[in-house]
Amino acid sequence: MRQAVKSKALRVLTLLVVAVCGWCPAGGWAAVRGEIVGPGATRMPLAVPELKWIGGNPAPELAGRFVAVLRADLELSGLFRVIDPAAYIADPQQEGLTLETIDFDTWAAVGALGLVRGGYSAGPEGITIEARYFDVANRSSSGGRRLSAPPEAVARLAHRMADAILEFVTGVPGPFDSKLAFVSNRNGHFREVYTMTFDGHIEQVTNHRSITMAPSWAPDLHSLLFTSFRSGRPVLYELIFGQGDRRVASKLGVNVGGAYSPDGRLLALARESAGNTDIYLLDLAHRSMRRLTTHWAIDVEPAWSPDGRRIAFCSSRSGTPQVYTMDIDGGHIERLTFDGDYNCSPAWSPDGRWIAYAGRRQGRFQLFVIPAAGGAPRQLTHSGSNEDPAWSPDSRYLVFAGRRGRVRKLFLVDREGRWERQLTSGSSDDSSPSWSRWLPSRPPR
Repeated sequence: MRQAVKSKALRVLTLLVVAVCGWCPAGGWAAVRGEIVGPGATRMPLAVPELKWIGGNPAPELAGRFVAVLRADLELSGLFRVIDPAAYIADPQQEGLTLETIDFDTWAAVGALGLVRGGYSAGPEGITIEARYFDVANRSSSGGRRLSAPPEAVARLAHRMADAILEFVTGVPGPFDSKLAFVSNRNGHFREVYTMTFDGHIEQVTNHRSITMAPSWAPDLHSLLFTSFRSGRPVLYELIFGQGDRRVASKLGVNVGGAYSPDGRLLALARESAGNTDIYLLDLAHRSMRRLTTHWAIDVEPAWSPDGRRIAFCSSRSGTPQVYTMDIDGGHIERLTFDGDYNCSPAWSPDGRWIAYAGRRQGRFQLFVIPAAGGAPRQLTHSGSNEDPAWSPDSRYLVFAGRRGRVRKLFLVDREGRWERQLTSGSSDDSSPSWSRWLPSRPPR
């Protein structure tokens, strides 16, 4: 028993040493890159004090909003543990903002390995924020950002800063300056499409007063695909923000969802014809359609590879629903999943390395990831019933619909399955999430 405890303690100590020191001789956290530390592993203690007023009009509410959203994003990343501000010793309005004027001993005393230090100036047109990330142990700076926006867009500045901090620490930008689309009945009995940002702003974007399903972002983020039952049968619509929605084509017949190609020129969709459902490609410019699968089985849920060369889909051609991949001309079809008798809802990671899917185990669906080239799957979720995985733009996380009680909610899980967090709340049923690419770099004025 004593030897087991000793071995466990040694493993924990080793993990802490690797997480804090990385591989470099200097032992600084700022040198950590890639997967040395990941979501759900030992979280890095980080101090995020309030912004220092450095000019213009005082705007403590805007500055406080920025800091609150930034702290929430960094906590949600699973990479950081934001230290309680009540423990801070330094006065953020008195301490400097530069490498030479920060008292790193003060921040080390509260246990911080990282520090986000920033100041702001405000005027009639909005707020400008200058913030930097500092490695407390090495007494160095990894980089910073100068960001400006009107008052209503201050939360976007925080998301962009959070993404930058993840890039400073890991080499890959974070995913928070993006949007989710999902289906919910939160405003009544009908199931409509909503969008959501990571500061909690939720907006209804359809009003079909019916059942909608399967929203999917366009690559340029100017539109969404979704399926609606407004006419009494499933029909594919395109919602163009600022203009409204329209049927994608009048002769598509019955369809159950679609997805834009990475360049936005093509749509992959599942279309039912003569009692059988197959995968088709629709050329948006010429309105021409090409059939990709011709099997007697049901083929649905197309998902593009990020290079636009292959499509993952769900098919019952083996006798049970499984995930397959094929070239965009319908050739070179390969079965990807073999474990379990029901695997569906494939989602291809933006980095091209992984395909996530929902697989039924012991009567409930759980999320899995599998190498896109084939291999052993890894189970990410273990409680409740979970479906509809969608990747973050940085390929670190998945959003999904999870049932833990009477209704479904949106949850976040990291790619390794080490933790999950609930994103939506209330009594509504939330499902079918889709995660956008990063938003355009400049907030709208």
